[in-house]
Amino acid sequence: MARNTRLLIFLFNALFYHFPLWAQLNDDCDGATVINDPSNYCTPAPGEDNSNASISPQPTPSCFGFGTQTDLWFTFTAIAPDLLIVVKGATPSNPTGTLLRPQIALYSGDCGNLTEIGCASDQFGTNNQPLFASGLVIGQQYFIRVDGLSPGVFQCCVQNQNTVNVVSSDCPTGTFICSKNPIHIEQVFGPGNDPNEVNTAPCFSGTGESSSAWYVFTAANNGNLEFTLTPNDPTDDLDFVLYRLPNGPGDCTGKIIERCMGAGDLDPNSPCMGPTGLNATATDISQPFGCLLGMDNWLRFLTLVPGETYALVINDFTSIGNGFSIHWGGTALFKGGATANFMTDEPDKKICLGEALLATDSSFTTDGVITNWFWDFGNGSIADSVVGQGPRTVQYQTPGPKIIILTVTNDEGCAAQDTAFVLVEACCTLDASVSVEPGCPAPNNPAAIATVDVQNGLDPLTITWSNGQAGDSDTTSFATSGNYYVLVEDANGCKDSLTFLVNTPLNVSAMFPPDDTILQGETVILGITALPANSLTVTWTDNEGTVLTGPTITITPQETVHYFVVVNNTGCIFSDSVSVIVDKPKYERPNAFTPNGDGSNDTFGPVIIGHTFIQLEVWSRWGEKVFDSISAGKHIWDGTINGEVAPSDVYVYRMRVRLVSGEEKVDKGDVTLLR
Repeated sequence: MARNTRLLIFLFNALFYHFPLWAQLNDDCDGATVINDPSNYCTPAPGEDNSNASISPQPTPSCFGFGTQTDLWFTFTAIAPDLLIVVKGATPSNPTGTLLRPQIALYSGDCGNLTEIGCASDQFGTNNQPLFASGLVIGQQYFIRVDGLSPGVFQCCVQNQNTVNVVSSDCPTGTFICSKNPIHIEQVFGPGNDPNEVNTAPCFSGTGESSSAWYVFTAANNGNLEFTLTPNDPTDDLDFVLYRLPNGPGDCTGKIIERCMGAGDLDPNSPCMGPTGLNATATDISQPFGCLLGMDNWLRFLTLVPGETYALVINDFTSIGNGFSIHWGGTALFKGGATANFMTDEPDKKICLGEALLATDSSFTTDGVITNWFWDFGNGSIADSVVGQGPRTVQYQTPGPKIIILTVTNDEGCAAQDTAFVLVEACCTLDASVSVEPGCPAPNNPAAIATVDVQNGLDPLTITWSNGQAGDSDTTSFATSGNYYVLVEDANGCKDSLTFLVNTPLNVSAMFPPDDTILQGETVILGITALPANSLTVTWTDNEGTVLTGPTITITPQETVHYFVVVNNTGCIFSDSVSVIVDKPKYERPNAFTPNGDGSNDTFGPVIIGHTFIQLEVWSRWGEKVFDSISAGKHIWDGTINGEVAPSDVYVYRMRVRLVSGEEKVDKGDVTLLR
């Protein structure tokens, strides 16, 4: 696949020389850092540093209580409707962070016309600030603006995914989930209608719920369940209990504790603070209240029982209610859940403008059947269809990064998405070829016509001919012979040029052979005389369709033959026809003649075509030889004897002929002379 590298080099040079060496490219909106995959992004270590950033010209965001002094910008294209942004400054979870009291703003639109759609500011000095947003338009570009009370190093993490963001604080009405999509909760309010649902959990020590959220699911397989709970505020203490519900969803009586996590501490740097959950390396199945030696805030994974229902309750022990996120792991699947998945026929996900990309679905569901497929191919796409399983074919009209999103829904109403990122490049694979049709010598058609054929170019095309013609026309004319060129440029700036030869034909002088007659078995040479000979081709096509070439042909036909003769003068045609009549060998002997001088049937002799006459002898009825062709010097008898008129009578003859086969044939018979 060809790539257009010159444009990239030009852009690099332009950026390099435009900005001072110390400047940050994302110091303003136009230079925003592009987040190519916003599904789960964090700035690479050690993080961004806005110490040398300057004030942007855009208006101060609504929640920036500390103003804007050293803001940095990021941008992404939405791949899902839900968004979580977390900026971590000087926090225990970000050891290299130095930014104090971060501020975040989220915008739609473009750098010249931004619309604020979200804003968050660290009001409590945690140096860790989340921002939640929902209702993002898939395929639309968004901008993130980050600042703080005091500049420094920070980490910006972005999760743009389909998430569960519903909170229920009681077990019987817990949020039922059927997929392993992440869960992002901005805030949690109170313990619900029954604050004592976890009082029997030993790790809670009878403290009950403070700010809780319940999630319920049914196991589809015997996979291992793992998950990570991350508090939005790293100083929050998250606890959880994982129950098995023997009576199924909605009935929490007799619930059985499978895992219990109550660890916590007042020190945010403690191993019992921050993210918690189930993983594959932990060995505990329960950790009590507090932070005893050896506790690490993690419990061992749980192997699910297919068909059993489970309930997970998350409790914010600190009761601030800042919310949390859940990311599911392990091999466990939830009943009713659908898993979206598709593949493309370009493993590197790089294609050229106008190149077709094939997307093939491989989604599955753990329960029921998938009933709906919806494909979102992003901006600038032309697809054969956006609904149905496919495979689907798509082409792009604009270059740049593209997002393909497949959303599938099963018959239980559970939905899932899969996302792929495609880079559409303005590849220069343009290929042009020229064909020339000469103008034939004639008053009304003296010019040659050249036509250019362009493959793999993006319309509109600009075609420039060396005769001065320019525009989108793919044909032009030339009145004289010579070498010419054509330059083709497509909408991407890709170019191709080539030279070609035009030969305008000279006038032709052609003399075609006349019709001819030959004997069967004879050979005849047919030829035409035409000038200029070096620019002509001659074809002879007989009535059977046999074609011979060249100005001269040698033939030995056995039957009469007719030829259609064509003289091609660099595409200009002259034609005629010629016939060769073939006479077959003949040997006939008349039985009477009337030598009366009327010019009709006055002599006696053989009628021969192709054979060779040897001798004719004639006798009267009295045995007198009256004619011998050898002594007479002629092969016909004129009806005289020694110069005198022979009488009417019947005469006897002997005739000798050599046939075309070489055989000598002797015939005897009689002939009647009539007066």
